[in-house]
Amino acid sequence: MEFEMTDEQRMLQDMAREFARKEIAPAAKELDRNRQFPYELWNKLKELSLPGILVPEEYGGQGLDPLTYAIVLEELARADDSFAAIFQVHILVTEMYKLYASKEHKEKFLPILASGDKLGGFALTEPNAGSDAAAILTRAEQKGGKWVLNGTKMFITNCGTDISFGPIVMAISGKQPDGKKEISSFIVPTGTPGYLIGSRNDTIGWCNMDNRELVFEDCGIPEENLFGNRGKGIAQALGGLNLGRIAFGAICTGLAQACLDASLAYAKERVQFGKPISKFQEIQFKLADMAFRVQAARALTHKAAWLKAQGRPHATEATMAKLYASEAAMQSALDGFQIHGGYGFTREYDINRYYRDAKIMTIGEGTSEICRIVIARALGC
Repeated sequence: MEFEMTDEQRMLQDMAREFARKEIAPAAKELDRNRQFPYELWNKLKELSLPGILVPEEYGGQGLDPLTYAIVLEELARADDSFAAIFQVHILVTEMYKLYASKEHKEKFLPILASGDKLGGFALTEPNAGSDAAAILTRAEQKGGKWVLNGTKMFITNCGTDISFGPIVMAISGKQPDGKKEISSFIVPTGTPGYLIGSRNDTIGWCNMDNRELVFEDCGIPEENLFGNRGKGIAQALGGLNLGRIAFGAICTGLAQACLDASLAYAKERVQFGKPISKFQEIQFKLADMAFRVQAARALTHKAAWLKAQGRPHATEATMAKLYASEAAMQSALDGFQIHGGYGFTREYDINRYYRDAKIMTIGEGTSEICRIVIARALGC
C-alpha cells in the first residue's frame, strides 16, 4: 500500500481543511447550542462539489475514490464531527444508488444527490431493530399497482430538513423460499402521502444533525420505486455499511485529532503550581496516548479505504478501522475532558462538545460489540 498522497488528494485535503477552518469551526459552537441544521454550511459545501465526491462523472459527480473521500471527511470532522456525519450519511446514500440502483434511477436521482440540492437519507433502524437488522417489522405489500408501506423507523438522519430528498427504506416485502423474511429497499420521496416525519430526537450530541422518527401509514409508492433487486435489502445495507464504517473511521480520526489539538493548546496555557500543566508527566502521557491513537486510527482507516478503492476485500479492515477509531475518539475525549478539568464541564470549551459527540461513534455503523463479533468471525471463530 502506498501511503503517499497524490497531488490531487493533497489539494482536496488542503481545500477541505481550509473550508473547515474558515467556515465550519466558527459556526460549530452556535449550531450545537441552538440545535440548528447547518443549511448555510451545506450550501457552501455544494460550491466545492463535495456532495458528489464518489458519484461517477456521467451522473454529475466527481468520481473520486474512497481514500480521497476519507481524507476529506477527516478534515471536516476535525472542525465538527456532527457536520461530517451529516455529509457521511448523504455520501452513503449516493454510494448505494451507484452500486444498486437501476439505470433509470441512477439517471433520475443521482444528479440531484450529486449536486447537493437534495439531501439523502437511509431508513433501516427501528425501535426494536438496531444491531439485529433482520428483525425489522416495517412491511411493504403490493396493492393496486403500488407498494404500500406500514411501520416505524427510528434514529434516521437527514430526512426532516427543508432539502431532504426522502429515504431509501428497508421493509419486509414477502417470504423467501425457506420461509424467512424477504427484505427489500424502496425509494420514498418526501411529501409522499402516508409518510410522516416525526419530531427530532433530543440527543446530547450531534445537536445540529436532523435525526428523528419516521412513520409509514398506508404509504403508497409506485411499483417502480422498488430500489434495486427485490429481496436484496440486507445485502444492500451490508454493502453500504462497509463504506459507512470507513467513513466513521475517518470521522473518529478527525474527532480524536480535534481532542488532541484542543487539549495540547489548553495544557500549554493552563498554569498550576507555577508552570504549564503540559510540563507534568501525567498530562504528557495523556497527550502522547492521544497522538498515537490518531496515527493508528488514520492508518487503519486509510488501509481500509485503499482496499475498497482497489476493489479488494475490505469488510474486516473497515470494521477494524471503525472499531479502533471510535474507541480511540471516545478515550481521547475522556482524556481531553480530564486535562481541561472543571472547564471541560462548560460549553465554552470545544472539548465539551467533543465529549458529548464521541459516544455515539461507538454505537453507529455497528456497535463495538458487533464489530468485535464480525472480526472474530473473520478469524474463523
